[in-house]
Amino acid sequence: PLNIRPLWFSEIADFQSRFLVEKYPNVPNLGDMNNIPQMIKEGNVEIPDMLCGGTPCQAFSLAGWRNGINDDRGQLTLKYIDIVNAIDNKRLTQGNSRVVFFWENVEGALTDKTNAFGCFLSGLIGLKEPLVSPLGEIKNTKNKNGSITTIYPKWANAGVIYGKDRNIAWRVLDAKYFGLPQQRRRVYVLGGGK
Repeated sequence: PLNIRPLWFSEIADFQSRFLVEKYPNVPNLGDMNNIPQMIKEGNVEIPDMLCGGTPCQAFSLAGWRNGINDDRGQLTLKYIDIVNAIDNKRLTQGNSRVVFFWENVEGALTDKTNAFGCFLSGLIGLKEPLVSPLGEIKNTKNKNGSITTIYPKWANAGVIYGKDRNIAWRVLDAKYFGLPQQRRRVYVLGGGK
């Protein structure tokens, strides 16, 4: 009803892949998202106007180990940036505007010990170094080998960044306020051009 046509999906789990085939038989599943930037560069997939998706939450979930980008699943958050950049490179070469992207994950992404959210935001806006939240804590401790600086990230539940390449905004929303009969807090990131 919104006149949105999916061009492709990226799913590796068996049940979810079968579900997509059942509901969207004419939409290709590209499988492992690690391969998508190269597929885009080679022109093997159609370039979207909007990229909508999330990356695995296990690396950030309060119920998990919370290893962030030190977890292979958490690394996919950074791969999402590669996909956005590959799409943008194609779109800009064709004279089009940057892709609009929408990403979601668990609220724990805002506080994981690897500052994955700071790395994610930084990559999306076009910076080389991770952003550090002004709400986070930096602690310096000394041991026999010298001084150690530890960053304890904590990002606000909502924010906007006007970046070098893109502007982005994020907000934590709870599904219980949108018709779902359970508490389900997620962080949503929306971005695109300037």
